[in-house]
Amino acid sequence: MNGRPRHPRRQAAALVAAVPLAADLLALALGAGLTPYLALEVVARWAPPPVAVRFEAVLAGARERRLVDALEAEAATCPPLRAVLRALIASERLGAPAAPSLSRLAVEARLRARQEALARARTVPVRLLFPLVFLVLPAFLVLTVAPVLLAGFAR
Repeated sequence: MNGRPRHPRRQAAALVAAVPLAADLLALALGAGLTPYLALEVVARWAPPPVAVRFEAVLAGARERRLVDALEAEAATCPPLRAVLRALIASERLGAPAAPSLSRLAVEARLRARQEALARARTVPVRLLFPLVFLVLPAFLVLTVAPVLLAGFAR
């Protein structure tokens, strides 16, 4: 077993969850003075598996053509990483520093994940209503109230 989720929905969720860390790692590598290509090599080695696989694909594509073309091809096929890859494309084409924009992207991705988690948490009471009403309360009545009533009628 390779440690990657088997289901496409889980794979997509794992990739989205790994984007902030990958952006931070890229920002750190670029801030340390590495070129975008070398930063991708380092991050492909240390990033979570869903992102590492994508970055390895970019590096493999960069061996056959220019890095910018490989980044654009991956950005077209991987929407969760598109913003990160576009920051690298701008850095490679224009020489603009990508570290600040990557750090900002990581913060925004974490904020978005937090908001989605809060939205899911707000649905928990509604989802728990059915088991509470139809399973827990009847069991409570059968185990606590029914013996008292039966004992009262037995006298």
